[in-house]
Amino acid sequence: MSKSRSCVLALAAAGLFALAPAIAMAAPAVPPGAKDCRGFRAVGSGLTESIASLMATQGAVNVASNRGWTVIGEAKLQGCTSTGIFGVECAATSYACKLPH
Repeated sequence: MSKSRSCVLALAAAGLFALAPAIAMAAPAVPPGAKDCRGFRAVGSGLTESIASLMATQGAVNVASNRGWTVIGEAKLQGCTSTGIFGVECAATSYACKLPH
């Protein structure tokens, strides 16, 4: 096996190993009787990071709830970026399930 190929394989294995704990911790415990579960993502913007993060996290909850899903746990902030003179833009996700009524 060539040296470059072995380096690529080693990096790929390390990347997959690094992602495994994040994937395992991403979804909270599914309640009994849940029919289907999935993630929802929202983006929020504001003049400050605190406003943008609030808009993003609440948006992730609202998107799921408005579509008839029950949010499990809290929305998680994924990250924020500066948009220059227009403020800050943040992204957040929530995890929700369809529960029997």
